[in-house]
Amino acid sequence: MAELHWGIKMNWLYTYTPYIWPSIITACFLIALAVYSWSKRRVPGAMPLMLGCLFGTLWAVTVAMEFAAASSETKIFWFTFGALFELPIVIAITCFVIEYAWPGRWLTRRNLALLSFPWFLNVVLILTNNSYHLVWLNFSVVGSSVLSQLNMGAWLTTLYAFVILGGLNLIVFFWLFQRSLQHRWPVVLMLAGQVVGRIFFMLELTFIIQSKLPLDVMGMAFEFLMYAMALFSFHIFDPIPMAHQMVMKQLRAGILVLDPQLRIISLNPSTQAILGMPEKQILHHSIQEFLPFGDEQTQPELTEIQLETGAETRHYQLETSALNDWRGLEAGHLLLLSDITGQKQVQAKLIEQQRALAMLQEREQLARDLHDSLGQVLGYASLKMSATRKLIADGKLVKADDQLAHLESSLAEATADVREYILNLRTAPTGEKPFFSTLRNYLNGFHQNHGIHTHISIGPGMGEGVLSPDMQIQLFHILQEALSNARKHAATNNNIHILWDGR
Repeated sequence: MAELHWGIKMNWLYTYTPYIWPSIITACFLIALAVYSWSKRRVPGAMPLMLGCLFGTLWAVTVAMEFAAASSETKIFWFTFGALFELPIVIAITCFVIEYAWPGRWLTRRNLALLSFPWFLNVVLILTNNSYHLVWLNFSVVGSSVLSQLNMGAWLTTLYAFVILGGLNLIVFFWLFQRSLQHRWPVVLMLAGQVVGRIFFMLELTFIIQSKLPLDVMGMAFEFLMYAMALFSFHIFDPIPMAHQMVMKQLRAGILVLDPQLRIISLNPSTQAILGMPEKQILHHSIQEFLPFGDEQTQPELTEIQLETGAETRHYQLETSALNDWRGLEAGHLLLLSDITGQKQVQAKLIEQQRALAMLQEREQLARDLHDSLGQVLGYASLKMSATRKLIADGKLVKADDQLAHLESSLAEATADVREYILNLRTAPTGEKPFFSTLRNYLNGFHQNHGIHTHISIGPGMGEGVLSPDMQIQLFHILQEALSNARKHAATNNNIHILWDGR
């Protein structure tokens, strides 16, 4: 048995042993990781990880010095000195886990002080161990290793490090695993590192496995490697992937990602709501099973589709984009489903309002026309009838016959106007029938009423969808007025040709 007094004179001689290399390599690795963590210090959890690496480096150096020391007293010194850094490593890792799980929320100054307070007590117990032996009762050196008989202080420290802090880490890991899908693999890595690292430490502490290698240091290196991979490899806190994920999750439009075979490999919650199915029933199925989608739609374009949702029909705008890899080869397709049902309903109401306004305008126009034409004709006929009756009474039959002839011509003109008004009302554009078909029906009725042959030629590019409903009504009225003027005032040969080229 041996006992260390901090003030005694020791033999500071050291000898080379290959067993120092695991500790030296671990110290170099932790220094590099600490520098890298400092460069990424804005990432939540990077600063506690850096502090843990620094404490781990100090502890690995003390283990290397313990293996290389030539005298038992020197080995015991480095063993007890290294114990000062063991608990801070565990505390720093717990702070890292807490900050990683909920950045800026749980790792407050008060909580940090509560977590660190047992370490200060442990430091006092270690520095006063020669007087009270609360941490170690005695030491013995076997080969290159120092064996110690633990007392209550050491067991309380171990209980705090492994049970309390370890249990807290497990609770945080379980909470994070349940709450966040993207954190599950990082949690698995960190949990594996923590379990392996603490198993190695317990094996070294209890001497269950006798080894000349520092198992506890090697376990710590593996543990920090898992933490670094979980923090830096998955880019959980990178704002760009986070923004992409939040857009995918919160965007009201449906987003689908297809492979080159048009199978669905990813989708957002809005797509599930649109299709009315859970994700597992949609993934890895062909897009044709859910949407009217063909090979011609894989080109970048906008397509309007309809989907039946129960008794309701909803309208969607389908936007397709090609996904190409770094070589420019097609890797898949991105589909964006935007619900335009509300726009369609507003558009339908607007068209209905335009149609109602057009009908009111047409009625007003009809009232003006009846007043200007039929009303005047009737007034003129009344005057002619009075004059004719007087002529007949005076025996002037020839003049009476002339008056009746004029009256007959005026009534025939009025009859033609009335037929034209009725034709205009019966063949006005309504939106239910194609515009040019309605126009041809009007021209046929115009020919039957007045005996004037009309021909219409429609130029290329003048499809049904080119003219808006309001424009159709305006053009129809212009054509009606033009034909009416031609009938009344132009000297036609009973043939009118209309050329419609859209200019």
